[in-house]
Amino acid sequence: MINYYEGQSLIIYLIIIIYIGARRLRPRKFRKTRMYLWPVIYVLLILFFSYQLDPLVLLLLPPLGAVGYITGYRLLQNNEIKFFFKDGTLFYKWPYSITLTWTALYIFRISLEFFALNSITIAIIDLVLAFNTGILISASAVTLKEAQKFIGESR
Repeated sequence: MINYYEGQSLIIYLIIIIYIGARRLRPRKFRKTRMYLWPVIYVLLILFFSYQLDPLVLLLLPPLGAVGYITGYRLLQNNEIKFFFKDGTLFYKWPYSITLTWTALYIFRISLEFFALNSITIAIIDLVLAFNTGILISASAVTLKEAQKFIGESR
């Protein structure tokens, strides 16, 4: 059962997540560091939070990350990333499918943390994080590759 303060915290988290999700729907400045930084942060989160898990769950993290990578690659394969220059700066926009998938998985992970944490919910949170990390890594890799192609064609 969620008490009053946990309910308020959940609402605040949801507002923040909706704000972040809405911002991600808009075009963003292309920076190579962003394409490398976020996947590294996610991998570090997995390593930091999964050290105390059951060995069987630890064995599931890499394959689930690979499934996330394939899923992200397929989502981006069907919907191309949009690139454009504005005032000499390169911008990109990920397709809605990637942004909404990432946001939905993030909301799911955060909402699980508000319920009774036991070994099963912690394992589910880490498995979803591994899947989400795979999606993010594939999105970053495809974005870097497509940006180089776009810059080459623009010259």
